[in-house]
Amino acid sequence: MAEQAEATKLVELSAKTHADLRVDPACAIKVAQHQHLINLKVSEVSMAVSSSPVFFSRMSDKGDWTLSAINSFEMNQNLFVENDQWTATHLPIGMQTFPFFLMKKDGEENNFTIGINEASDSFSKDEGENLFEDGKASIRLSQATAQLEVEIKNDIHTYQFGKKLDELELIKAVDVQVVYQEGKINTLKGLNTIDETKLMDLDSEQFEELRKLGYLAPIYAILISIYQFNNLIRLHNAQHENKVAQVKLEVPKDDAAA
Repeated sequence: MAEQAEATKLVELSAKTHADLRVDPACAIKVAQHQHLINLKVSEVSMAVSSSPVFFSRMSDKGDWTLSAINSFEMNQNLFVENDQWTATHLPIGMQTFPFFLMKKDGEENNFTIGINEASDSFSKDEGENLFEDGKASIRLSQATAQLEVEIKNDIHTYQFGKKLDELELIKAVDVQVVYQEGKINTLKGLNTIDETKLMDLDSEQFEELRKLGYLAPIYAILISIYQFNNLIRLHNAQHENKVAQVKLEVPKDDAAA
């Protein structure tokens, strides 16, 4: 979700400081409608691929791998938001808990608390749902808090999943070429998928390790999710005049030259 990049602006949520703060009940969908990509946890990949292609990406060469569902062919668009409603089969966890985030407590490395971006348009003192009622967390806040606490383990699992696949060199870069009917080509870069050839070349011990870790299901789900580009084409062509003819996956030119 958007605003995750603004983690440096997060402040700890408290009943004392934010007693009069309200949250826009539609804030998640308002942000999501501009999200070309939405981050996922490995635990939800098998559900997300029912509607979207899922790829790896990372912010820098040394950054951790993240998993994301592709929601459109163009920036600032989301084909799964129509009439202020989410239409995909799976509602990403990031949308379910937005605009609340986990943050480390000051001076406590292993303790987490709920953080918010006070400057976000999702919050107001005049309109929306109360975050606190009589000094106690509202139902919405309680549900988000409980889910975020569970997600600590899923965050770790997602990190470990990417790290293990990286160690086995099972992640490969791809360029997604979106070919429009009038001839224009839009190339989506910075995406990575499973290297199926290297997956098949793993020895029995390595393959068994992936099985025991529970990684085979998300691996195959990611591979199969590529076919959901057909779903994106259908949605795009129903909503836009610049029709998409086809989508092609290619090895980045720099990698091909190497």
